[in-house]
Amino acid sequence: MQYITIKSLDEKQNQALNEILPYIPSLDASLLDKVSFERSESFSLAKKEGNVVISYAKEHQIYRALSLLSGFVNSDADVLDQKKGYGLLCYMADMSRNAVYNMPSAKRMIRYLAMMGYDSLMLYTEDTFELPGYPYFGHMRGAFSKEELKEIDDYAFMFGIEVIPCIQTLAHLSTAIRWPGLAQFSDTPDILLVGHEKTYKFIKDMFEYCKEVFRSRRINIGMDEAHMLGRGNYTDKFGYEPKPDIMIKHLDKVVEIADEVGLAPMIWSDMFFRMAFNGAYRVREGEIAQDIIDRVPEKLTLIYWDYYSLDKQIFTHMVDCHLKFKNPIMFAGGAWKWYGFAPHNKFSLVSTELQLDVCEEKGLDNVIVTAWGDNGGECSQFSVLPSMLYYAERAYAADASEATLDVRCNECFGIGFDALMTMDDPNNLEGVGIQLGNPVNPSRYQLFNDPLEGLMDVHGNPESDPVYYAKAAEKLASLTDNKDFGYIFDTLAKLCVVLKSKCNLSIRIREAYKAGDKVTLSAIANEEIPALAIKLDNFLAAFRKQWYKENKTFGFGTQEIRIGGLRARLVSTADRLNAYLNGDIDVIEELEKPVLSFNGRQYKEGEVTYTRQMKWNENAAVGIL
Repeated sequence: MQYITIKSLDEKQNQALNEILPYIPSLDASLLDKVSFERSESFSLAKKEGNVVISYAKEHQIYRALSLLSGFVNSDADVLDQKKGYGLLCYMADMSRNAVYNMPSAKRMIRYLAMMGYDSLMLYTEDTFELPGYPYFGHMRGAFSKEELKEIDDYAFMFGIEVIPCIQTLAHLSTAIRWPGLAQFSDTPDILLVGHEKTYKFIKDMFEYCKEVFRSRRINIGMDEAHMLGRGNYTDKFGYEPKPDIMIKHLDKVVEIADEVGLAPMIWSDMFFRMAFNGAYRVREGEIAQDIIDRVPEKLTLIYWDYYSLDKQIFTHMVDCHLKFKNPIMFAGGAWKWYGFAPHNKFSLVSTELQLDVCEEKGLDNVIVTAWGDNGGECSQFSVLPSMLYYAERAYAADASEATLDVRCNECFGIGFDALMTMDDPNNLEGVGIQLGNPVNPSRYQLFNDPLEGLMDVHGNPESDPVYYAKAAEKLASLTDNKDFGYIFDTLAKLCVVLKSKCNLSIRIREAYKAGDKVTLSAIANEEIPALAIKLDNFLAAFRKQWYKENKTFGFGTQEIRIGGLRARLVSTADRLNAYLNGDIDVIEELEKPVLSFNGRQYKEGEVTYTRQMKWNENAAVGIL
């Protein structure tokens, strides 16, 4: 493609223009002959004397405008006015739960962010960056090198996007603390030892590294979910202190170090509230004591994170509580991709609508969209694009309806909104609705549910689930030809093929065993399980392809151990069934035990029993893993 130069853009902007043009599915490059750009207080596209003038308030808006250009030119409108966006519209990608961007994925995501109109990207890295002087930090975790981070920062900067480092300076450091060199200054296996000289040397080293690598002078320093703060080595070394005192003391010191290095820190706000509300974060009523508010360093930005709230009263109260601090406040919502292999865009959209309504009412316009990867990072990095796009359309457009999202999905991603939402389907079983405060994830827990122990047997519908998964597999398979997202649909389709047979396998085995139905048990052992093992192999191959396309190779070993363990259990189950059928054993002990709900609930007949279960080790077995 010929290099295009637009006189109204500078050299860097023209470079970014040529970099992104091949990836904007809706754009006819010939239109650029009649386009000019101008800095302005507003953001708009306007037709003037057969040409198009794009006015932009911030540099990153140039690339959103390009994704809108063809649609605007072909419309009857003379002007397309866009709001200037939020004060901050940031996407936070979780790089710490096994899945770490490879360079093509990082650049692909940055291009999508540019087309949608995001101004910043956070890379959540607990220990997934190489830190000089700490050879075990990020060891075998796919840690970004300094050169890789600089390349990501440079690429984003080309589009006017700020890359904000997002690290941890208190908790969530179990994968780092376990190693020599850091274990010596731990409070608990997950929390750094407050008050220790080496702790603050370590934190300062991280700050100086981030300052060297990134252009941004903002930094997210974490400090969330430090539930056991001061309850381990801290007490042995310093004696008992109340959590609020330990937290504030540590915060003062860390903010002082950040100021010394020249960084502007922000933290997740939950610990202040948990200490005030007996461990709870979101409450309907109650206030944080004014003396705690007064002790929070003024140079600190607080981030209210809430991925759950569907209750407007609770959400509004929590925003009001945050606004009583003297600190700058941001809101972090969720693009749900952390409950297994499939995303929860539907839940994300419903919860986000309520949350952004309140934020806009309250004048809170600094927004972070988080996409976590809890317990393994199994979900595709690009599975929550519909949710991310919703935030962008709320920021820029008067309309964020499904019709608008469909148009924008095609303009930015070359695929329709409904097609992308199909990625949710492995969890949208019959009777599953928007659950208050949490989605459910049967496609994950039914996959790893042990074929003999059946810990999750209560939480499904053994009659309708196989029918649903068969239809979902067919629908997902129909989308596998898409050039950019087909590999994701293929992974999810093959998952549903497995689940069609696997979802009620343990239930059917138990029923046949209790009924003395040896014909069925023999068919399961010698026909169904061998066929299921092949289907599982096919799923693993598709999942491996997806992983290597999007992520560094590190972390996939965990997936293979889990799925390989399931396969081994299937083979073992067939062996046990045949041993029983052959008279080698008199009973199958697991099948003699009572069936209990996983969550302790007693369900009424006809009640929807799907639940959420995220911890693989608890889902797969009761034994120690």
